[in-house]
Amino acid sequence: MIQYRLDVAKTYLEDAIELFARGRFNSCASRAYYASYQAMWAALGNPEEGKIWRHLAIIKHFVRGYWYEPQHPKSGPGLLEDKRLPLRRLYSYRLKSDYDALEIDQHSLEQLLNITGQVIEIIEQKRG
Repeated sequence: MIQYRLDVAKTYLEDAIELFARGRFNSCASRAYYASYQAMWAALGNPEEGKIWRHLAIIKHFVRGYWYEPQHPKSGPGLLEDKRLPLRRLYSYRLKSDYDALEIDQHSLEQLLNITGQVIEIIEQKRG
């Protein structure tokens, strides 16, 4: 299931890049966010029995980094702290795009596409 989710993440990122190239920035933001969501789920595994991964919680757990380095302290900064704000911003863009139909900034979105690619790359490197 891990590889399946990672493959879905890669497909969503490819879709997002294509949408970006076509100037469809709102749709791009949505696909890019869900690419990162699926990738984070692949890294973390399934949530506890009977629970689901909430959007901000999956970012929190991913950034914490215990999936990457189990000995990392439970308090203090996460191992992937530099990804927290960009992932939250991408989530915010997805909300603005899907719910509020607000125009998404092209330049910022391009940077967030790169972050999504980095997230996928980090997970792939950790998996070997």
